[in-house]
Amino acid sequence: MTLLLEGVSKSFGSVRAVRDVSFSCAAGSITGYIGPNGSGKSTTLRMIAGLVRPDSGRITIDGAPYASIPNPGRSAGFLLDPAAHHPGRSVRETVALPAIMMGLPSRRVNEVLSTVGLASVMRRKVRALSLGMRQRLSLAIALLGEPGVLVLDEPANGLDVEGMAWLKTLLRSLADEGATILVSSHLLNELETYADRAIIIDRGRVLSERRLNGVDMALWTFVSGPDLRVIECVLRDAGRDHESHADQVAGMGFRVRGPVDEIGDLMWRHHVRLSCLQRNGEKSLEAYYASLTSPEFTANSRVERT
Repeated sequence: MTLLLEGVSKSFGSVRAVRDVSFSCAAGSITGYIGPNGSGKSTTLRMIAGLVRPDSGRITIDGAPYASIPNPGRSAGFLLDPAAHHPGRSVRETVALPAIMMGLPSRRVNEVLSTVGLASVMRRKVRALSLGMRQRLSLAIALLGEPGVLVLDEPANGLDVEGMAWLKTLLRSLADEGATILVSSHLLNELETYADRAIIIDRGRVLSERRLNGVDMALWTFVSGPDLRVIECVLRDAGRDHESHADQVAGMGFRVRGPVDEIGDLMWRHHVRLSCLQRNGEKSLEAYYASLTSPEFTANSRVERT
């Protein structure tokens, strides 16, 4: 299933929360949706869920608005507010109610509670759950209808290190099975390890769409040295794909397709002096995010797509 936003805008009084936001999320991928507090992330996710009506633009899941999809919980699952559950209900009751509404068999409730690690506490009241357990409960409801699209707002809140590792593995396995996943998160270093791409939003506008696929990034190396012409000559003669690239610390050099050990060996065999040889030649997501959301950038920003 494809999640598509086209020219979506939303204002609350004089505040423009979301401004002409457009992006798509494809099946089999995890997209990170990141930005500062008040940037429009949560408003966007609530509009996707049909909880807030956009002033303009269109949001569709496989060509249809969420609200118009018959039994929509079977198409899209949402984790938006883990505090919304009734504190007096048990864990199982909390999941059983939406299961009944979707026409799902009771065994599906047990299955999904087992998936999120709450089978042993299914009789416990919601009020007795930790924040991390409530996150798992919300995720159980999102997964209940086995939807093709998942929209998750800060799903790692309250999770410990083990829980974070579990969440990453779960989301990656769901995407590998064909799910379309959109994740809002402030844990950028963690997001970078499992998401395929990131969309950065600030002041209601999309500033950047950037690929994050770790396998692909590992195939790139940044190389620099006293004589860039010699380096480029060696790369060209070896048939290595490369492009000019400026590193904040090392200065000008080249991003080269290939792992760092291969590129280093190539330069060594040709007796090329180097001043820098490092994996990727790209900023971390956290550094990239900081540069995009700085006042200097946002004053004269345009959408960057990589």
